[in-house]
Amino acid sequence: MTDGLRIAVLGAGYIGAAFARAAAADRRHTVYAVRRTAVESADGVTWLRGDVASGAIENLPTRLDGIVLTVAPSRGSDAYDATYPPCATAAVALARESGATRLVYTSSTGVYGGRDGAWVSETTTRLGVGGTNAALIAAEDIILDAGIPASTVLRVAGIYGPGRDPRARMMNAAALPQRGEYWTNLAHRDDIVAALLHVLSLTHPPRVLNVSDGSPRRAADVAAWLCADAGRDPASLVFGNDAGRSRNDQRVSNAALVATGWAPTYPSFRDGFTLGL
Repeated sequence: MTDGLRIAVLGAGYIGAAFARAAAADRRHTVYAVRRTAVESADGVTWLRGDVASGAIENLPTRLDGIVLTVAPSRGSDAYDATYPPCATAAVALARESGATRLVYTSSTGVYGGRDGAWVSETTTRLGVGGTNAALIAAEDIILDAGIPASTVLRVAGIYGPGRDPRARMMNAAALPQRGEYWTNLAHRDDIVAALLHVLSLTHPPRVLNVSDGSPRRAADVAAWLCADAGRDPASLVFGNDAGRSRNDQRVSNAALVATGWAPTYPSFRDGFTLGL
């Protein structure tokens, strides 16, 4: 990463907090992490209390080099609308006020919508429907249209890692829609953090990048592998849910991110489930 960055992490939850600690571990950099509740500063991170959506943040320095927006919505029917576009607007305003020339926002591969198993890349048209994806897309557009010199939207696949273990859910064959015949795409927390660090190090980063392990698999195959790994016969799994379709049935390419020099530590769900949880 470029020497001596002053970085504000807006929304320091599961991904943001891990990124803040990783960035601060390199003692060249100064990291401020903002969350709703106060946290005692530790691990080289200065933790600040604030409401990102309103821009009300206590004790944030007036000069910054980079901003990382990693917010997540609270519960509620309008949570996405109340979180993503307002926070994107606040992040852009902070970048302009502080002189930050780097701005990275973690969005979701859900904005592509269901593709019936087709591959999607950063140039694929966004077809995600519903309020959730509409809010994510609106926030993307706010970031990309702001004119901040080095702005990047990271579209992140299904997040997992320490403290966020999806194995029980993914092995529950009876609950999987489409009898598990849809594609799943995953990204380990540590690989997402590494992608954020990597993008901030680039002088001219791409405007949009997908973050996934690059090894999509059908949900039924993942369930069968988990069953065998637990010492059970995969033939005992019963896939009986025909009630709904997966909203994100596509295969996410990470080729553009890999081409910039990033590589996942966990290049498949098998690696992540075996070594990363």
